[in-house]
Amino acid sequence: MQEYLYNLFLALFFVFVLLLLATAIISLFLTVPYVPSKKRIIRHILKLANLKKGDKIYDLGCGDGRFLIEAEKKAKVIAKGFELAPIPYLLARFQTFIHGAHAQIFFRNFFSANLKDADVIFCYLGTETMEELGKKLRRECRKGTRIYSHTFHMPGFKPAQVWPKDRQAKLPSIYLYRI
Repeated sequence: MQEYLYNLFLALFFVFVLLLLATAIISLFLTVPYVPSKKRIIRHILKLANLKKGDKIYDLGCGDGRFLIEAEKKAKVIAKGFELAPIPYLLARFQTFIHGAHAQIFFRNFFSANLKDADVIFCYLGTETMEELGKKLRRECRKGTRIYSHTFHMPGFKPAQVWPKDRQAKLPSIYLYRI
């Protein structure tokens, strides 16, 4: 029995190391590392977004799903997230289960997802990714879709509103774009 448990532990450890390695490799190639947003920042953005019940909110590169879970709790939205890194994806699935959230978390690149029915899109992505994302949003999103970006502006888009970085409150710049 002891040998069985030892072998099980080794197998689980090996799977964990493979997932960690896959996450690191994906982060290198996509130039978007897993950096979770702090709860106070999420709450601040959700306050700015003024979500309504039934809004369809998408989180592109949702990490561990915390933004979607908080949005769902706050306003009973329809929440969808996309994550390509294995460990954050598994964390998101685990978090939605633990919190009893109904958010759908997809293990796929958001560039292959259809965003046409989104009311609100949240992203915390690097500048290179934001430029590519801007092109996708112009093609797919309907008029009135709001995009909230944590820290990074979207090249080629004029923000509808900018909340500048607040060092005292420890809040990053937030950009709002409208299609």
